[in-house]
Amino acid sequence: MGRDKRIQIASFADTTVVGINSGLVDYKLAWNLNKVLSLDLARYDDLVFEGTPYSFFYYTIGENYDVYNLVSLVYKDRILFPFKPRLDYLFLIQGNLSAERQIDIMGRLRGIDGIGHAFILEKGKNLRQVLETIAECELQMINRKKKQNNINEVRKQLKAQQAEMEMLRAAQS
Repeated sequence: MGRDKRIQIASFADTTVVGINSGLVDYKLAWNLNKVLSLDLARYDDLVFEGTPYSFFYYTIGENYDVYNLVSLVYKDRILFPFKPRLDYLFLIQGNLSAERQIDIMGRLRGIDGIGHAFILEKGKNLRQVLETIAECELQMINRKKKQNNINEVRKQLKAQQAEMEMLRAAQS
């Protein structure tokens, strides 16, 4: 009896999903979101789906605070998840937003030059697959960051670099 190794997520009740149609390139849209919403979205490892990389931006102040993701849905002629009307990006906010805060965020998004339209998506069955894929990417990214920040991993990397330097010195002698 093999166990399913996929992430099991009970609910996305606290996630607001905003669909964005925009001709802006990913980093320019992230810059604009950072500016108008006082965020610090940073690009992390791309979300890779069926061999195609899609831009993935992430921001949080820390544990127990809202988490923000910007995910590109388009790479060259490939579309990660098709939506109607067409969406180029998903902007995810994980945290309980008040109705007033949602209205404020949407007003700020719609004020960004280069955004064709932005609207909050209803969380149906089809959107759940999208959110699970993005959540899995986010978890993998967080785990990689933790591993990179782990002092033991840093020590191993330093030892490997020192050994490599010694081999180079020996080869040059």
